[in-house]
Amino acid sequence: MVGTAGVSAQEYTVRSGYQNPPPPDAIPRTPAPVSFFDLPLWVILAQVALLPPELFLSIKLWVFLGFRRVSEENVLDQGVRAKIYEYIRKNPGIHLRGLAEEMDISMGTLRYHLNILKDTHKITLNEGVASVSFYENNGSYTPAEQHILKHLRNETTKKILKILITSPSSTRADIAHEIGVTGPSITWHMKRLEDDDILVTHREGRKISYEILPHIASYLSRRLTPL
Repeated sequence: MVGTAGVSAQEYTVRSGYQNPPPPDAIPRTPAPVSFFDLPLWVILAQVALLPPELFLSIKLWVFLGFRRVSEENVLDQGVRAKIYEYIRKNPGIHLRGLAEEMDISMGTLRYHLNILKDTHKITLNEGVASVSFYENNGSYTPAEQHILKHLRNETTKKILKILITSPSSTRADIAHEIGVTGPSITWHMKRLEDDDILVTHREGRKISYEILPHIASYLSRRLTPL
């Protein structure tokens, strides 16, 4: 049988940590913060040595290429950005995903250049419920025209607008039969066009017909070719 040592209570004496207590009239001071660059050189070098190698590479590239402020004058000097701008200029109303797919550019790269083009006032955008469309920012397009160009990017909507230009007040059934889509699909497209003030809906009992607003019809007639 193994014996167990007994445990007995012991007395402890607590003494002040000060070998020489401060005088009664001493004024306590709050430590003053020291900036990183006020530290000893060896401490700064030790901290820098802990930074990831990727950061050193970024700094090296920045120094090698030089920092150049992007402005309205030099924003198109960058090759990819200039191509994006030119594509938007030739395809007004194109949306983000369309740009990415048609130009084969990653979303991250595309968003980066689009933000720069927007900040330097080279492009403007039209924000819809489901997507954002882009245009050259030269005053060429009114807000109404921007909406029209955005909808013309959708082939089904484009066919619907062509029908309404050549056959005003066509019904939902007429349009559905003409382009071979279902009635609910026509209703969905018409709702989007109505929300953007491109057409109005007329209801007579169960009959639904559509009419393009006059000033919109005039612009569409110049943009569209017959079916």
